[in-house]
Amino acid sequence: GILGESGIVASSVPVATGAALTSKLQKKDFVSLVFFGDGASNQGACHESMNLAALWKLPVIFVCENNQYGMGTSIERSSAITEYYKQGGVAIPGIKCDGMDYLAVRECFKYCKEYSGSGNGPIYVELNTYRYHGHSMSDPGTTYRNRDEIGAVRESRDPIETVKKY
Repeated sequence: GILGESGIVASSVPVATGAALTSKLQKKDFVSLVFFGDGASNQGACHESMNLAALWKLPVIFVCENNQYGMGTSIERSSAITEYYKQGGVAIPGIKCDGMDYLAVRECFKYCKEYSGSGNGPIYVELNTYRYHGHSMSDPGTTYRNRDEIGAVRESRDPIETVKKY
């Protein structure tokens, strides 16, 4: 059930929407799930796919991993709406979830699968998270934020350490 992908930003969103359409047309019990970054959420392919998913009430969960920096640009400098879960507008309900909290993510996705899989159509999830390293090999990750910020998040919010404490 895992579909292939390319390196084009946001290209997974229309693919997942097409998988959801296939599921609906074939009357299968299948909910499509697609992950993309906060930078990709501003691509036209995302908005077009969400529009069709809402129009056709497709079983798809759109997941924006908001790590606060699309490549090296802060979300405040690249998006008119920085609360990505609101991007679906009135057509798609949105949920904001702490992506650094394993239990919150688990419960969020239980709800979303039930919601979308029950014929209600798509749902949009914003997972607030943080990446400790640069976006790619050419991005040191410290030109647009400092090591103190990275260390503070890692020390106070690391999901693996939090699960160990649970």
